[in-house]
Amino acid sequence: MKESSCRKFMKLLGSALLLLGISAALPVPAAHANYFNDIYNGLQKFSELPSDVNQLQESYRQTTEELQQTKDELGNTQDQLGETLKEMDTYRTQNAALQEQNLQLTKVVDELRDDRVARENYLHKIKMTVFTGIGLVLGYFILTRLVRFGMRHRSRRGDRLR
Repeated sequence: MKESSCRKFMKLLGSALLLLGISAALPVPAAHANYFNDIYNGLQKFSELPSDVNQLQESYRQTTEELQQTKDELGNTQDQLGETLKEMDTYRTQNAALQEQNLQLTKVVDELRDDRVARENYLHKIKMTVFTGIGLVLGYFILTRLVRFGMRHRSRRGDRLR
C-alpha cells in the first residue's frame, strides 16, 4: 500500500509542479486594490454622460444648421449661375445682332464713300471740261485778236510800201 500511496503522492506532486510551471508562464492580470475609487470613477463617468450627450446633440444641431445653410447658399449660387447663363445667352444673341448691324452699316458706309468718290470724280471732270471750254473760248478770242492785230500790222506796212 505504501507503493500505491507513494505513486499517488508522486502523481500529486508532479501535477502540482506542472500547475505551478504553467501558472508562472501565464501573465498575471494587475490587481485592483481600491474598489471604492473604481466605483466612484465609474459613477463620475456615468454622471458626465448626459453632459457629453448634450454636447454631442448641440454639435449635431450646429452641424445640421451649417449643412442647411450650405445647402441654401448652394441653391442660391445655382440660381445665380442659371440667371448668369441666361444673361450670357441674351448677350450672345444681342452681340450677334449687333455684329450683323455693324456689317450692314459698314456696307452702307462703303457704298456712300464710293458714291462720294464717284461724285467727286464726276465734278472734277465737269470742272475740267468747263475750264477747258473757257480756256478754248479765251484762246479763240486771243488768237483772233492776235491774228487781226498781225493782219492790220501787215496791212499797214503794205500800205506804206505802196
